[in-house]
Amino acid sequence: MFADINKGDAFGTWVGKSVPRREDADILAGRTEYIADIKLPGMLEAAFLRSPFAHARIVSIDVSQALALPGVYDVMVGADIPDYVKPLPLMITYQNHRETPTFPLARDIVRYAGEPVAVVAAINRYVAEDALELIVVKYEELPVVASIDASLAVDGPRLYEGWPDNVAAKVSSEIGDVDAAMASADLVFEERFEIQRCHPAPLETRGFIAQWDFKGENLNVWNGTQIINQCRDFMSEMLDIPASKIRIRSPRLGGGFGAKFHFYVEEPAIVLLAKRVKAPVRWIEDRLEAFSATVHAREQVIDVKLCAMNDGRITGIIADIKGDLGASHHTMSMGPVWLTSVMMTGVYLIPNARSVAKAIVTNKPPSGSYRGWGQPQANFAVERMVDLLAHKLQLDPAAVRRINYVPEARMPYTGLAHTFDSGRYEVLHDRALKTFGYEAWLERQAAAQAQGRRIGIGMSFYAEVSAHGPSRFLNYVGGRQGGYDIARIRMDTTGDVYVYTGLCDMGQGVTNSLAQIAADALGLNPDDVTVMTGDTALNPYTGWGTGASRSITIGGPAVMRAATRLREKILSIARHWLQADPDTLVLANRGVMVRDDPGRYVSFASIGRAAYCQIIELPEDVEPGLEAVGVFDTVQLAWPYGMNLVAVEVDEDTGAVSFLDCMLVHDMGTIVNPMIVDGQLHGGIAQGIAQALYEELRYDENGQLGTGSFADFLMPTASEIPNMRFDHMVTESPLIPGGMKGVGEGGTIGTPAAVVNAIENALRPITNSKLNRTPVTPDRILTAISAGACA
Repeated sequence: MFADINKGDAFGTWVGKSVPRREDADILAGRTEYIADIKLPGMLEAAFLRSPFAHARIVSIDVSQALALPGVYDVMVGADIPDYVKPLPLMITYQNHRETPTFPLARDIVRYAGEPVAVVAAINRYVAEDALELIVVKYEELPVVASIDASLAVDGPRLYEGWPDNVAAKVSSEIGDVDAAMASADLVFEERFEIQRCHPAPLETRGFIAQWDFKGENLNVWNGTQIINQCRDFMSEMLDIPASKIRIRSPRLGGGFGAKFHFYVEEPAIVLLAKRVKAPVRWIEDRLEAFSATVHAREQVIDVKLCAMNDGRITGIIADIKGDLGASHHTMSMGPVWLTSVMMTGVYLIPNARSVAKAIVTNKPPSGSYRGWGQPQANFAVERMVDLLAHKLQLDPAAVRRINYVPEARMPYTGLAHTFDSGRYEVLHDRALKTFGYEAWLERQAAAQAQGRRIGIGMSFYAEVSAHGPSRFLNYVGGRQGGYDIARIRMDTTGDVYVYTGLCDMGQGVTNSLAQIAADALGLNPDDVTVMTGDTALNPYTGWGTGASRSITIGGPAVMRAATRLREKILSIARHWLQADPDTLVLANRGVMVRDDPGRYVSFASIGRAAYCQIIELPEDVEPGLEAVGVFDTVQLAWPYGMNLVAVEVDEDTGAVSFLDCMLVHDMGTIVNPMIVDGQLHGGIAQGIAQALYEELRYDENGQLGTGSFADFLMPTASEIPNMRFDHMVTESPLIPGGMKGVGEGGTIGTPAAVVNAIENALRPITNSKLNRTPVTPDRILTAISAGACA
């Protein structure tokens, strides 16, 4: 439903319409080029030898047999890495940050199973893989810490020599007087929530090609990345290569979900290898490597203490968050753990709050970005606590939420760290319950219970941080990058338009939406606009990269500003030709006409030819060419929000969960393309259901992965994902030109809590066991049922 869409004054014909995605035909027909499709003359293939141990000292490496294998061009190990190579750079650091220097190949110690210790360049991947088996590595095994609890043991082993403990970073936030609130509350209770380790698992694994141009000492790179500019900067910094000598190109991505927002050790390793063999080298990650070497995410233990009054009003919250960082800081450092900690008041007016977040190192692969970036964990803990509060007070969980929302009159409102720009939470809450049919579902639930069926209703309310910047804020909290975006726009001699952006299209359809924004500003059809992405030599610099729901909220206004400036120049030329009052001119039909006299018209093609070729036809004060640049850097974050509602039925005998209804009502501000928005929400909810019920990377006490393939790492298929209903309420952002707020992570954030709340609600008549650990698998449900003790 899109009845509330208000496009504002910034847009015309196309924003708000479900314009079909132009790339889909090529994708479905297999005509799209990915990294694995790129073939360069003389290109070699690379394969990495990875440590089988989670923690060990490298005693020796013998590569002689591998080098003797026909078709092998080179084998590089940690000792071959030049001394000038610096450790892996980070995009952001935090207070009390401890260094965890990481190099392209392990030199002395490996700290997780899967860490690369050697790389082979060969005539093809088959030979490269054969060569790996001929490399002889002697290891001295070291003690392993494979869990947060083991890592925090007082007398346990340390991952890094000289550290007093295994805490890599720690941050804290506080508002109000929490201790006083706890002392004066009617009810105080605490819970522990355990969020499992997940994997972004994009359909396309990582890929990287390095090619040296030795004449000019230039480096050409093809990288499946969401951060082309940052990749270039980090490569320059790490390998001491002038950034001007590096060109990064990113072809179409087969998904990213945050995993490709990182700069990995394999990337500089392939660059160094390509320089040694004096030939292009390509590495395509296989699925086993993806599970053991691409960043993981989500794993946290959250201890929450909440206090409230008997009417359900929450007066205080204390949260202790421990995040499993893996073996080292990666590109985002402890960012997701930090974000969890500062989102622990959720959308609620909780005047007293304290959170402490610790990033713990363990002998597991590094953790990092994944859709939601710490917000699903915070939402899960907070929304589970609200449901448990309602149960303890025998109140309706919907009613408890409603009396605790930050009211619209208090907006903008600052919580533990961020300031919410706007929000009509109570309005959306009421609308969501009505659209979902909440009262009817309660009646249906009661009737089912009388029949012995276990139907549960669950809900959660979330706010999503988007529009990432602002730049000054990012720099303040330790970010090395800005949060702005730059767009460049050009109209050619035919009247067609090209938009150049530093953002990447990873399947989310951003190029379509940017084309719609540009088309509205220039009176064109989106098919007349080509959006160019993925090349540092052609595209402008973007401050942060593609992620954090910033493509439309930051990139969109940059395109708007560039298109508006181009529009002004077009109108100045047309005004000169038509000798008309500027207020009477309109852009339409690929040209400019006088509003009340359509016969007085000049085409964009004519204006383009004049601007580039027939300069004599331009006004004397107008420079040749039709190009413009737009920059946007928000002063505050934007905050879309929404409410998830689900109804499930739980089978007491098998622990199976069936969805009866699944709905999301949200407010993401101006909607540029409703079809793409719904696609984003479908995918986000599917990933939220996966976290709630299915996906888990399980490690044993030796740091060995037991779910390293899709046979073990369960992802829901179309058969498990329910039909979804959406309703859209639109409140334009007061800070973002055009009113957009973002949608990329919304479906993911609130779904896990809503699903688990529903399951627990269904089981409440037969057990008081709490489902505070995800995923909630059938065996965990059956264990809860067997515990009995009706609430």
